[in-house]
Amino acid sequence: MNTHIEFEPEVLSALNAGRKIDAIKTLRSLRGIGLKEAKELIDNYVDEHASEGASVQKVESNVSVAKLLFIGLIIYLVYKFFNS
Repeated sequence: MNTHIEFEPEVLSALNAGRKIDAIKTLRSLRGIGLKEAKELIDNYVDEHASEGASVQKVESNVSVAKLLFIGLIIYLVYKFFNS
């Protein structure tokens, strides 16, 4: 199936944030369609774009926060070491 699917910016924003369920809910409320139809549209969109290599990104902020905390700890320890 190679149909071109266009979504509202709110739906695309939810998909790019990795919130597929929110994308389905938003699509349903904006277009007034049923759950099954909205899910099929979202699934088709994700499948089509995954096969093109343009994947929907999932944001993993917990990993980024952990990295920042680790780097901050290292900087603090180096600072304390050289100011002792």
